[in-house]
Amino acid sequence: MQKNTLDLLIGNLWQIDTAKLTRLCQNAVIPLPQLRQQSVLNATSQVRSSEIAASTIIAPSSIQLAPIPAVVSAKPQPQEPRQNQDTQVVTTAQLVSTLENINWEQLAHKVSICENCKLCENRTQTVLERGNRSARWMFIGEGPGEQEDLQGRPFVGASGQLLDKMIAAMKLNTENDVYIANVIKCRPPRNRNPEPEEISSCKNYLLQQINLVKPQMIITLGRYAVQTLLDTELAVGKLRGKVHHYQSIPLIATYHPSYLLRTPSAKKDAWDDLQLAMHSYAQAAGLSS
Repeated sequence: MQKNTLDLLIGNLWQIDTAKLTRLCQNAVIPLPQLRQQSVLNATSQVRSSEIAASTIIAPSSIQLAPIPAVVSAKPQPQEPRQNQDTQVVTTAQLVSTLENINWEQLAHKVSICENCKLCENRTQTVLERGNRSARWMFIGEGPGEQEDLQGRPFVGASGQLLDKMIAAMKLNTENDVYIANVIKCRPPRNRNPEPEEISSCKNYLLQQINLVKPQMIITLGRYAVQTLLDTELAVGKLRGKVHHYQSIPLIATYHPSYLLRTPSAKKDAWDDLQLAMHSYAQAAGLSS
């Protein structure tokens, strides 16, 4: 007959010395029946709980056993995706709620010495702004190009020349009526698109600029600007042609001037976006009927 696991373990591993048990019993150390039961109890502790029925082990009344904690099989929780250790990805609303109360000089200094991402390694200088810090209109692009990196001002290359013409067509002056900035403040190598951790590192600077300018209308140029402010992944083509809001500020999304230079057929859509911005601004200011 096949012996169960408990019998095999006790028979092979725990042979009891009868003479020794008799001496212990005579000396009244532990009564013989209880010692036998204790031996069995010790032996069973070597066996996995999954192989022994609960009724197999009966503890002697003279031995107090500590309660065995229940094992709870918890459902594994999905792990959050790991983020870059140097970069925390947070929403625009979270950043706005923690904006520092700093002035322009302090902000400009912080940007000039910033080393929050790898773009600082190859820059000539940081690129913060151009235009009027008290302007009612704010234009936000993506990042500096070669000429911007050399001159320290946004939109001074070919894209900047087209932007100046767009602003002039709106009957606005580029130095007095508008404030121009970019999402990131350092030029990406070979003018590549900015990476998510680079945008995250610079995002707070842009929000500080908006907080200080307090514009009445924001026009975003290209997908990175509108996606950053609206916390969306939608393309410009899905976002243009309508009025959005950043906080309580009206926001119009349109194409980046560099895209318009590559795709002249999109200039009509861009002009429609600028007209929508002018109409919305006039309506908010009570200037339109």
